Formats: sequence, C-alpha cells, structure tokens
Amino acid sequence: MQLPQIRMHQTYAQIGLRTVEPVQEIQQIPADLSIKQYPSQMNIVRNPSQLEIDQEQAWNELNCKKISVLSADMAEFSKQEGLEAIAQISQEGDQLARIEQKNDAIVSIATEKGNPEPADFNIAFIPSYGSVKIHYTPTELFISWKQGGAEIEFTPHKPILNYTPGKTKVYLRQMQDLQIDFVGLNVNKKL
Repeated sequence: MQLPQIRMHQTYAQIGLRTVEPVQEIQQIPADLSIKQYPSQMNIVRNPSQLEIDQEQAWNELNCKKISVLSADMAEFSKQEGLEAIAQISQEGDQLARIEQKNDAIVSIATEKGNPEPADFNIAFIPSYGSVKIHYTPTELFISWKQGGAEIEFTPHKPILNYTPGKTKVYLRQMQDLQIDFVGLNVNKKL
C-alpha cells in the first residue's frame, strides 16, 4: 500500500549587504614661517706696537758721532785744553818769577815736562752697558660686540578635513520559498 506523502522543499531567504567604505581626507597646509636674522657685529680697534731704539749714546761712545755733536764736543774739549794750558803756563810763570827762593825752576819745569806722569787708564766696555735705550709699547686691541638676533613669525594653519561617511545597504538577495508537494494519493479526490 502506498501511503500519501507530503514533500516540502524550503529555500531560505538570503540578505545581501552593499557597503560603501567611508572616506576621510586630510589636507595639512604647511605653516607660514618667516625668519629675519640680524648678524652679530664685532668692531676691533688695533693700536699697533711700537719699538723705539735710541743708539745715539752708543755711537757717541764709539766715536761715530753726528757732526753737530762732534763739533760741540771738539769745541768743549778745545776750550778745556786751552784753559788747562793757560793754567799751566801761568803756574810755570809763577815758578820762574820766584827766583828769590833759589829754586832751580827751569830744571824743575824741564823734568816735569820730560817725565810726564803715566796716563790714567782703566778697562771700559765700549759702548757702555745701557747705552742703547729700548722702549717698547705693546699692541692694544679694543674689541666691542653687538649681539645679533632673530625675529621669528609663525602662522599655523588648521588641517582641512573632508569626511564622507560609509553606507551599508541591506537587500534581499534571495527570496524565501516553500514548495509543498503531495505524492501518492490524490488528496483532493472526489468520492
């Protein structure tokens, strides 16, 4: 015997999603930066060094004198020699004038002139120590500074933001379906 059967075939509903991704755009405009720089200044005033050497006394002691100094020295020497000669002649005249003392003045004068006293000498350093005069003025530096600087101007810019939100759409991709079949006997059979 064949029993009647009910066959059901079901298809489930399916949904689909359509997604549009969100978009975010950021634009950053660089900041405006302005820098003005003032350089430092340095001023230097320099007085050069000086070296002064006076050798006149050393040259004079070496008998390498200037004409003006030599003529002045010769004039002084001649004057002194002349005065000493006058003094000696006067003294010899005074000796000769004293005949009454019964001294032999001529023999005494001749002996004195014939046998002079030894010359007085000593060791001397020519030129003498310190005869060259040296004067030195060192270099002088005067330094003055003026410090520089900088002026900085800064203008920031805000970022530009563009945001497009995302979307998600839900749709029915497949409809549900239920099919019922009766197999076997006809149920709607008229008797």
